[in-house]
Amino acid sequence: MPSGQEAGGEGVDVLLIFPPQTEARFFPYLSLPYLSGHLRRRGRRVHQADLNIALLHDLLRHPESLGDVLRDQPDTGAGAWYRRAMADVVAGHIDELRAHVLRKEPPGELGPARAVRLAHHAIELLVRDTFLVRTWRDLTQLDSAAQQAALSPPAASGLPIERLYGMVEALLARHRPRVVGLSVAFFSQLAPALLIAAWVRRLRPDAKICLGGQQVMIRHEELARLPGVRASVDALCWTAGEQPLERWLDALDGSAPEDAVPGMIWLPHAAPAQRAEQPVTLRFHDLGPPDFAGLPVRSYLNETMEVAIISCVGCYWGRCVFCSYGNRSLAPGAYQQGTVRQIADAVQAVVRDTGAEFVSISDENTNLRLIVKAMREVRDRGVKVGFGVRSRLDATLADPAFCRSLAEVGCELMSVGYEGTSQRLLDLMDRGVRAADYQRIVENVASAGIVLRFSVMGYVFDETEAEFEESLRFLAANQERIGIDALELMVSEPGSRLARDPDGFGLSLDTSGVLAGNPELSYLSGRVGHPLTVRDGPTRAEALDRLVRVFHTVRPGKATAILPRRPGAGSRVAVVTAVKPYPWVRTVPSGVDVAGAPGAKTRGTAAEASGDGDGRIVVADLVWERFYALPRRDVEQRADGLLGARTAHGRRLLASLVEVTAATDQTGAEQARAGPAGADQSGADRSGAVRLETPAVAGGEAVRRPI
Repeated sequence: MPSGQEAGGEGVDVLLIFPPQTEARFFPYLSLPYLSGHLRRRGRRVHQADLNIALLHDLLRHPESLGDVLRDQPDTGAGAWYRRAMADVVAGHIDELRAHVLRKEPPGELGPARAVRLAHHAIELLVRDTFLVRTWRDLTQLDSAAQQAALSPPAASGLPIERLYGMVEALLARHRPRVVGLSVAFFSQLAPALLIAAWVRRLRPDAKICLGGQQVMIRHEELARLPGVRASVDALCWTAGEQPLERWLDALDGSAPEDAVPGMIWLPHAAPAQRAEQPVTLRFHDLGPPDFAGLPVRSYLNETMEVAIISCVGCYWGRCVFCSYGNRSLAPGAYQQGTVRQIADAVQAVVRDTGAEFVSISDENTNLRLIVKAMREVRDRGVKVGFGVRSRLDATLADPAFCRSLAEVGCELMSVGYEGTSQRLLDLMDRGVRAADYQRIVENVASAGIVLRFSVMGYVFDETEAEFEESLRFLAANQERIGIDALELMVSEPGSRLARDPDGFGLSLDTSGVLAGNPELSYLSGRVGHPLTVRDGPTRAEALDRLVRVFHTVRPGKATAILPRRPGAGSRVAVVTAVKPYPWVRTVPSGVDVAGAPGAKTRGTAAEASGDGDGRIVVADLVWERFYALPRRDVEQRADGLLGARTAHGRRLLASLVEVTAATDQTGAEQARAGPAGADQSGADRSGAVRLETPAVAGGEAVRRPI
């Protein structure tokens, strides 16, 4: 049945929900569109709802919500100033945010990159300190908290929960589904998914409820034992969901027996969980393209019009010991790859149906030679679209001609994992790459005009200080050729080779149920697994300090998720006498210690760190979450809002603000009004340089297109 009839008078067969809370707002996460496409092609009525992006859209339409939540929070201290300033900047630019995010129209002076980041900050400010962003000691605590929240009035859990409840209630009333499926791709979505499942059980008790997705695949045995899951959920899908959902609907129709449904763990009331005996027989090459109908594809948090496809299920390498997703591909037949024609058909279909300007190939690890063939066919069909891939730094890219062929068929962006340059450690991880190729690869990719973005992993087994220093030197030497999307410590996820054989890799794991992730570096801890200790290696704290050094040392010159965009190498302005901060760059009030502001790490005394009349002017770029300290002996703050240089050093500091896109150069206007600048204090102390204080670093969860 055509997707346009999904909300017919008799209700839908399946309501698919992508729950909050995750940073995956760059384009529709693919689990729902692929499930919807398959079921619709089988004649089923499906509605898909991304409640993660829906919360953001609700905020953009009702920005007064930020004021409502701030009234209930403490109004003193640096954190309070920061939150009020952020809310003020959001309110001041709400028309630009709506234009870019909701309609993909030009966002004015703010620009696409800043619009995306500011919208992200707005939603994080809204959900701050709510159930949606809690982290958990273990699954028992998570499950218990979800049950408690479900029993309480939604408003008691805060405005975002109240709004989310209203969305779920409206979806159930409008679509009256027979089955509700919740796709739990990221650990941070698990507790909200259980809360939504409990609401659905109460609001529509006759509907069947299923949880699926990556987190269910790796944790289904633990989830099946949780009381809240048993009370609210009918089934856990621990495989790809297309065939299980299709067969389950057949069983509910009475046209097939329930024991013919594959890929499920059934959770009958007051009875032991039962695993389906039937194997999944549907293969990836039998699937059609994703179907985005029903999702607001033009209103995701990206800088251009972007959607995604996948070219395979699993990973064709699959052996990297830390990757639970890839390691599942090691079983015979587990890895499934699309054909050239199938991939080309998918790209052509999504570009035609959505008007996308960029397509992310969102595999865990893409077969690049396959993609070149498929995208060449796409071009032969007259479809020209940019695309991005995720890959290892493998030998394929050591061939400059191959890198040029990637660029020729539209590759604009490549995201890669980086675990250092120690071949000893790369071999222990079974990465299947040669560190000796890395320099050539970076140069080849850059020469082809493809943006290369790194996700940097630390806590790599017993990495020595010398091995770390060598890896850091490689990044620093190539900083103008790369971007950095994430810094993260290695995690032992359930189902990975690390978790199955920690002794073989020199690790000790705590398997008592305690959860460990990357709360210091990644969004809501990122990947979550068992706490680990490296025998005869660095402590976790030491490994974390090393990644902080990477952040301070490496200044990426390409598009990146964690640093401001820069005009480019060699573009520093030599002499700047006055600058005008952008409207989203605010002066920290006198007496506010920025050490207490979100994401700030100051050095020196509190007086030095504040906007104190005897110390420094501190300005905060609220879009990029960075603080800049300007000594008052070198820089003055004028009544007209400009920052002016008092010394030669002050001129260099203001030039730094221009370089990191925190302010615009007003030197020409100043000279036109006042003539040549006067003599400077050439002997001024230069110890008070602009400092880029350390922000919280959020890990990228998906590929995003550079400007």
